[in-house]
Amino acid sequence: MKTILTLTMLSLSATAAAAPFKILAPSTAGGGYDTLARNLAKAFDQTRLAPGSTVYNIPGDGGVVGLRQFTASQRGQGDQLVVFGLTTIASLQLTKDSPVSLKDLTPLARLTNDYEVLLVPATSSIRSLGDLIGAYKTTPGLRFGGASVGSAGHLFTGNVLQAGGGNIRTLKWIPSSGNLQAIKAMLGGELDVVSSSYGVAEPEIQAGRVRALALSAPEPVAGINVPTARSLGIDAELVNWRGVFAPSNLSSEDKARLTSTIGRLARSKEWRTLLTAEKQNSFFQPGISFSYFLDREAPRIQTLLKDLGLLN
Repeated sequence: MKTILTLTMLSLSATAAAAPFKILAPSTAGGGYDTLARNLAKAFDQTRLAPGSTVYNIPGDGGVVGLRQFTASQRGQGDQLVVFGLTTIASLQLTKDSPVSLKDLTPLARLTNDYEVLLVPATSSIRSLGDLIGAYKTTPGLRFGGASVGSAGHLFTGNVLQAGGGNIRTLKWIPSSGNLQAIKAMLGGELDVVSSSYGVAEPEIQAGRVRALALSAPEPVAGINVPTARSLGIDAELVNWRGVFAPSNLSSEDKARLTSTIGRLARSKEWRTLLTAEKQNSFFQPGISFSYFLDREAPRIQTLLKDLGLLN
């Protein structure tokens, strides 16, 4: 009996601490994808589910560059993970000759909901969302920016301006390699308005260097002292979701192991604590239902891109 108990305990210990993962963040350091990837690695450590997991970055084209490299080199590899979200679906639709898509991956789970925030420098004469919409209508050269063309920030900005009665076909969007870089460009005088994920922008908001005008959430979010666009009378909202994927061609054993590991992590106290610190909402949607969501999300984003005049 003692031998059986010892073997059982060794078996449980082995399954509790799996081999570490290599996690691709298809963005620059400090961006939304990078933050999610590093939170995953940290949570794998804290929960002992996969201690020693590491993150590497391949930025470019809203995640498309990273997707191409990942799908080309990681097929069937059960120790590889990558994070993607709304922005990459939009970028793929704008990259019409792209030979890859998220269908070339194994969706494991949708993990977070993030929200965009419209920002101006603290010294700007634009002091409210109403000021911004008015300035857009009267100042053709107003410079908007954020992450890539078609990013969540671009889509939310267009949604706000259109709801405010503006012609969004004239929106001048200047992309940066990530939200953090866009905020730096704005503070350096290169942009007038930035749409960024709230988690990235919060330090600048709290330091008083930027002014937050409106949040993209459908309703107020606890811990975020920024009014929603809806609460300000503008019928605009956008949820910037992100999820985790594995390569294609996984063995059934690897797929089952990854599904179980991600499910356990997403339900852990450690994971929820990390997301709370980043002002993100946990939204766990496991693989099968996540796949159905992705099928519905693509046409919705296509409509938003058409409204911006980016697609015919």
